[in-house]
Amino acid sequence: MEDLGWLFMKFAITSNSEDTVLTLFDTDTGKVLKIETDERGFDYTSDGKKERPPHKPFGITWNKDNIFIANRSNLLIYDSDLKFVKSINGILDTNTHQIAYYENQIIATMTRQDCIRFINLEDYSYETFHIDDGWDEYQPSHNYHINSLVAKDNLLYIMLHNRARKHSQILIFNLDTREKEDLIGTMINDANGLYLNGNTIGYLNSYKHNIHLYHDRHKNSNYNGSEKIYEPSFNGYLRGMAGDKNTIVVGHFPPQKRHFRGFGDAYISIFENKKFVKEYRIDDIGGINDIRRIDGEDFCHHNKHLFPFEF
Repeated sequence: MEDLGWLFMKFAITSNSEDTVLTLFDTDTGKVLKIETDERGFDYTSDGKKERPPHKPFGITWNKDNIFIANRSNLLIYDSDLKFVKSINGILDTNTHQIAYYENQIIATMTRQDCIRFINLEDYSYETFHIDDGWDEYQPSHNYHINSLVAKDNLLYIMLHNRARKHSQILIFNLDTREKEDLIGTMINDANGLYLNGNTIGYLNSYKHNIHLYHDRHKNSNYNGSEKIYEPSFNGYLRGMAGDKNTIVVGHFPPQKRHFRGFGDAYISIFENKKFVKEYRIDDIGGINDIRRIDGEDFCHHNKHLFPFEF
């Protein structure tokens, strides 16, 4: 019998629209709910460059009570009714990408500093781990362009984009020992997203329009048995990934210069058992930054808490 679980999935999406901080989408009904931007969360410190607007919501995560959204160097906090609570200004990087909730911490990609930041939600104190320099004392750099992370089973998987200096890599960091544990090589540049399904790791080849799945990896070696899933209808740049055991969801949008990414429509494509099944268009949200599934398990997030807002 055909598995039609993908027909009944709901997602939270961040994008570049200046009017929206978060978009919720239901594949069953086609319902779209756009949460309006609150200017109290704007970041006016981002480089002073016109192409970097004060509103660029990216990473999404949550605990049982709150939803957290990274907007450049600000951590935005929303309650379970998706009402703005506050912004913790300046605690992140000016180009923060994904974030994750783990044991009363927010773990954040400090993308333009080559760091991972661990923020205690009790008092917003934090510790910072630099990819080369280690803990606390570090010299900010921008060699790795860290864009994605997933915390699972006391390990943190970190995507090192590497800015085309070399192929993208996945760093495995042990959350118990607080040390780097392993480094996985890939065969592509411009990798985005992370999908963890047992012994399989997946990610997007953003410009080549592929999903890559690597199986049966052994410690201290690259993955063997790689697969590429290609869909010719992909529209431009791939970013944003969610999914479960059988389903992978990919965000994509037309390639644009930075200052135009807040305009136009975006798309999500659904793959069931590695086969393309359907594409959805979401109007007027601009380029997609991140996607999280909110109604079931998400192998790109592995958050044990249910999404606190009822959609």
